[in-house]
This record gives sequence, structure tokens and C-alpha cells, in this order.
Amino acid sequence: MADEAPQQSTSKLDNAGTLLQSVSTSMIHEKVSILPGHEPDYSACTFCLWQEDHTLGNALRWIIMKDPDVEFCGYTAPHPSEPKIHLRIQMYDGLSAVDCLRKALSNLRDLFNTIDKSYKNSLRNDNYIKENDIDVRAAVDETLRQRGFPVEGDDEAMDLS
Repeated sequence: MADEAPQQSTSKLDNAGTLLQSVSTSMIHEKVSILPGHEPDYSACTFCLWQEDHTLGNALRWIIMKDPDVEFCGYTAPHPSEPKIHLRIQMYDGLSAVDCLRKALSNLRDLFNTIDKSYKNSLRNDNYIKENDIDVRAAVDETLRQRGFPVEGDDEAMDLS
């Protein structure tokens, strides 16, 4: 045992082999992993995000594409029955796609926190647009009556002859 080489510790984002294991092994997948085929300097990577869908994929793609150092960003949901998305990021000038993803996740969290704070503040201060609810059934019944149709619950039965 003493002659075994020490294992290298790797970042969770650097573990591309995670996805190569079968889903049927009941393995718990990492939330984010890098798929095989990335550039050696991580300037272009495809990430797998488990238990995510178009909601996060499109928001991440939007915020990542606002970065002028990003050459390309896109995502796919490989199959509707698989609970994951693949997010591809390609950077200019050999910059890190991993750092870009971390920055995008942080920026997205800040954006959502700002929206949440503003929403809660509006509710607390009663500062929001209020709409008068209408009784849709009553409006439909009134329209039917105006057009000469019988309405369920009316006392007098209308003659349709």
C-alpha cells in the first residue's frame, strides 16, 4: 500500500468522468460536471447541470452572452426524460469557461435576489398595480342572456322555439 501514488484532488467542475457511469447504478450525480472533449485550458467546455431544465438554461445562456469575453454560449436538454441540461461555453483569448460559469451563476443569483427584494418591498408598501377581479361566470351569463340564450339557474325558462 505504501507504494501507491497519492490521488490528486480535482475540482468538482473538473470531473468529466462522472457522466460516463450508468444512471442505473443509483449513483448520486454532481450538480455540475464537465463533459469530455473540453479544451485543455478550459476555454471551451460543455457542462452538464443535473436536475435543471430550460428555466435555468435559458437564463444562464442570456446572462453569459452579455459577457463580451464569451464567443459562444448555448444549451440543450438532451432528452425530455433526462433531468439535465448541457451548457456549452466558448471564450475568447483562452479565458476560462469555468470562471465564466461561476461568474454567471453569481450574477444570476444577485439578479434574482434584487428582483425578490423589490417584489417583497412592493408587497410590503402596497405599491403594485391592482386589478379589479371580475366574476367571469357572471359576465358570460349576462352576455348569453343579452344574446337570447338560456342560462342555468334562471327562474324563467326561455322559449327557444
